[in-house]
Amino acid sequence: MKNKKNAFTLGEVLVTLMIVGIIAALIIPIIKNVQPDRQKLMFKKAYTTVERIVTELVNDDYLYSETSDDVGFDNTNDVEVNGETYGGDSKFCELFAMKVNVVDDNAIRCPGTVGAAGTFGAPSFITTDNIAFYLPTTTFANDAQITVDTNGEKEPNCRYSANCEKPDIFDIFVQADGRIYVTGDLERDYLKDTNITRTYN
Repeated sequence: MKNKKNAFTLGEVLVTLMIVGIIAALIIPIIKNVQPDRQKLMFKKAYTTVERIVTELVNDDYLYSETSDDVGFDNTNDVEVNGETYGGDSKFCELFAMKVNVVDDNAIRCPGTVGAAGTFGAPSFITTDNIAFYLPTTTFANDAQITVDTNGEKEPNCRYSANCEKPDIFDIFVQADGRIYVTGDLERDYLKDTNITRTYN
């Protein structure tokens, strides 16, 4: 007596593959829409980092003590921290860099260099989560512009425009009193769920 072997026919296999293909075609777009936008998440992280550090610095009475002429970051007088002196127009940049986890402590540059027409030189520093920060040297006569590249120095290296719908370069502005804001529509959109101190054009 022969044993009868059970097997799938070619038709059954093809029907199964067709059903799996249809299910995949329906589910993959849904999964893509559910996945968060990495650049948006990294910008929100960079913004939160700036907000936290600016708050810490401006509220530190030793680093930025109030004088009759200066309030907040206007005070560029020298201070000593861990045997290092910080002062002048690089004070804010250097103290800010001291508060983050950077990839290379020896590679901190104040200022970072942002060229004309979106060209980028050396950042002030790159954090361990691969965000490149470009900080200015400033006496806070005007608001300070911090530029962040949310994927380090990788492409596309562009700001939001008709030619760049998925930007990785964003600007965050800091006032002498410690308030921060953004001016771009995309940045505002990205920060809808974040407690923004102030935004204006």
